[in-house]
Amino acid sequence: MLTGRPGTIIPKILLIDDDRSFLDTVAELLRRAGYTVITAEGGERGLRTLGEEAASVALVLLDMRMPDIDGQEVLERIVRFHPSIPVIMLTGENSIDLVVGAMKSGATNYIYKGSSPNDLLTAVATALERGQHRGTAPGATDDLERYGIVGRSPIIQRLLTDAAMCANTTISVLVTGETGVGKDVLARAIHAMSPRKLKPFVVIDVPNIPATMFESELFGHTRGAFTGATDAKTGLVQSADTGTVFLDEIGEFPIELQAKFLRFLDSQSVRRLGSTTSDIIDVRIISATNRNLLEAVRSRIFREDLLYRLRGIEIYVPPLRERKEDIEPLATHFLNLFATKNGIPVKRLSNSAVDLLERQRWPGNIRELRRAIEAAAVMSPEELIDHTDIARVMERADPFRPAEMTVVQDYNDVQMLAKQTKKDELMKVLDRNDWNITRAAAELDIDRSTLSKQMKTLGINKPKMRM
Repeated sequence: MLTGRPGTIIPKILLIDDDRSFLDTVAELLRRAGYTVITAEGGERGLRTLGEEAASVALVLLDMRMPDIDGQEVLERIVRFHPSIPVIMLTGENSIDLVVGAMKSGATNYIYKGSSPNDLLTAVATALERGQHRGTAPGATDDLERYGIVGRSPIIQRLLTDAAMCANTTISVLVTGETGVGKDVLARAIHAMSPRKLKPFVVIDVPNIPATMFESELFGHTRGAFTGATDAKTGLVQSADTGTVFLDEIGEFPIELQAKFLRFLDSQSVRRLGSTTSDIIDVRIISATNRNLLEAVRSRIFREDLLYRLRGIEIYVPPLRERKEDIEPLATHFLNLFATKNGIPVKRLSNSAVDLLERQRWPGNIRELRRAIEAAAVMSPEELIDHTDIARVMERADPFRPAEMTVVQDYNDVQMLAKQTKKDELMKVLDRNDWNITRAAAELDIDRSTLSKQMKTLGINKPKMRM
């Protein structure tokens, strides 16, 4: 059993149960045995906690009977979306049918709640040992990449959990975020997790449909419905029947057609242009936008009732600059894709190249990062892509980049920039405290001696008193 010896990673266990007293008792037992334990009261909270902590959770202990979400359903979601994490079911009933059902669904083991503490600890140790031998770290990015999502930040883990929570329903989803953050990838992931995954996923690229053809493209038309309609046409919405419609950049939807689209959402029926009859269809709606739709509603270019109909659940995808942990795995992923597509040897990023990538603000987000990585793969003469290769590519792409986003040309410049930034921050705090080192140190939550050393290292001198 691991007990926190130097150099040893202490396994983290997630305990999910609706009985607070039981949670506290078992958590204390596991902590005394040397494990890190987090608890969640109920199935819904357990799934959310797992989404936030999946990168570090080594084992889940899960109650079989819970009032909000049954343990069997929670188990199935864990197995589906986090297959590398072992699950031990906890049951207060000696029912062989329950046990067999749980094991068939993917549970590693089960423990009767009336068992001795030693039995529980033995089961936990065995499950953890088996998990280590599987060769896949709990919460590994494989769970994400199977849905086209690449990253290791807690933000990405939460996004996938949110997507999984709504995937098995028909509720409409609105994905928001800046251009290039991967809203379309998340939309496809929701479809891939849903019962409709083998059905059509139809993308409607709203801004690129001509206004005069918009209604015909969405809902179709009959032969002779208008000049040039020589054949009948099935609309994009109807072609997605039993599947998912993804409305990309829904904020550009023509205001004059929004009422008709709202009627379609409410009735789930489509009438082609020129037709006198309607067809009932079954589609799930996912939308995406980089616009502030509430502001669009206030400006009267987007209907408020349509917004609330589309926003059954809203999932916000943060920009790349707010999840820098994802930059390296994304860059490596793009390098591998580019090599495979072009039949060339896979190249690698140096530590200085990764450091430089992580210091950029990436206004174009993942789309811009991909372009930069592919260009660097072409322009770098060596197998190892260095920071100078990245800097050269980005300078060519935007020679007029604003000063705060300028790409440094040498790795030493990166260190100098960091030092200057730290110096500026300390001087602001000192100035705010009238250069009283004791008060400034208290604001920074460090010792006075530590601040004095930092001032000396950075060349910060107290200004002379003016007469």
